[in-house]
Amino acid sequence: AESSDAANDLANQMKSLHMAPGSESLYDLYGVVHHQGTFTTGHYVASLKSESDGKWRLFNDAQIFEVNERDVVDSSAYILFYIRRDVKQTSLDDLWDTTAREGQGMSQEEMERMMKEKGEKCVIS
Repeated sequence: AESSDAANDLANQMKSLHMAPGSESLYDLYGVVHHQGTFTTGHYVASLKSESDGKWRLFNDAQIFEVNERDVVDSSAYILFYIRRDVKQTSLDDLWDTTAREGQGMSQEEMERMMKEKGEKCVIS
């Protein structure tokens, strides 16, 4: 019953964000996942538009490059992410209860133990 209440609460909150019938929705591109390679092998990188300065940057593993907006969507574009303009300033707190709860998530100690067990394979930077 608790998850049903949460789902109804979320549905009501989402309804409040919908545009009025007949009004126009405008979307802005803010992220692109690129696939470089072939159908059977390759590498993924991401381009994201900065909220702070409006510049586009390409994230490729540990490297970050500033890119021109006209070069963001090209033949390597695999997934495009848009945000509706009228909800751009909405935060997760507006939609969900983001209060930390005891017993949910991982503690710092659990995270460190997991990383130690995984050795070199698990890196958070």
